[in-house]
Amino acid sequence: GLSNIPPLPSSYWEIFSITPSFQLDLVALSAEYKRLQATYHPDRHVTSSPSEQELAAAHSATVNEAYKSLKDPYLRARLLLRTVEFDPNVRTMDTEFLTDMMDFNDKIELCEGPETLDILRITNEEAIGELYAQFEMLFIQDDYKAAAETLAKVKFLLQTRERIEVQNEAII
Repeated sequence: GLSNIPPLPSSYWEIFSITPSFQLDLVALSAEYKRLQATYHPDRHVTSSPSEQELAAAHSATVNEAYKSLKDPYLRARLLLRTVEFDPNVRTMDTEFLTDMMDFNDKIELCEGPETLDILRITNEEAIGELYAQFEMLFIQDDYKAAAETLAKVKFLLQTRERIEVQNEAII
């Protein structure tokens, strides 16, 4: 049978034996990832039956996906909302926030020097940090709607982070 390959829980949190929370010990997460990959990696099952190899490969892929989702704070926050069966997708955005974002993105596009871009980068990263802190507080208070709205703002700022990098390449 498939006795050589231990079963995998369906929840990403359970795969890594973690209580769902926004704050994670990333060092412990990484260590557990390596331990899980040592168990499931297809290279460890070359002498196993084809069906066992297939199962190991599928489990290994799931472990990779779980690790990627838990390691990334944005994906982890979305996962947390899904854990409490709250849809993390937000349909409407705060107009004032959107206007601010457009202004900020204009500043990035018009930016001609690396010093100015560095200031914009720092401003953006600080805003991301503040929103994550806000998300965590709202989530703990069971205000899932406001937590999801905060996360939607983070998504915009993550896109802004990418724009800053693109602009950085253009300046250099």
